[in-house]
Amino acid sequence: MKVFNVISSPARLAVTPLGNRLYEQASDVETITVVTDCGNLVFTSLKGFVTNFRSGGPLVDPFIDQIGDEAKSKLYKVHDLIYTPCAALGMEHPLSRKFGDELLHAGLLWARMDRIRAGLVYRSVRLFGGPAYNEDDALTSVNSKLFTFSWQS
Repeated sequence: MKVFNVISSPARLAVTPLGNRLYEQASDVETITVVTDCGNLVFTSLKGFVTNFRSGGPLVDPFIDQIGDEAKSKLYKVHDLIYTPCAALGMEHPLSRKFGDELLHAGLLWARMDRIRAGLVYRSVRLFGGPAYNEDDALTSVNSKLFTFSWQS
């Protein structure tokens, strides 16, 4: 997979820190389009969507920044959206876990993360991301109602 661009509206993510490494979307509507060799993936989220802008457990934190770089933050948010069942899609995930993890890896390379760190993130989500993708909690229930997804080929 190849990522060619990541476009968002508004251009910069607007979030409010909630503590415990969580952030809430502050803008009313936010659209992130990931332009790939598979088509354009369009994620639209609403105010209140909560993300942690990260992939992998706390053990990778010293090696992988959680938030700060705008391009990487957008890709981490897209990955969190993929890991959230979508109410608008009948509570199905917008994409498979494997596709989402591969998209994150390709996107991080596009965002100029070095191959070693991007590989570490990818292996981390492949090894430890299953519970986050499969288990729903109260936050997932709220988030599922706050976004939509479309694939434009």
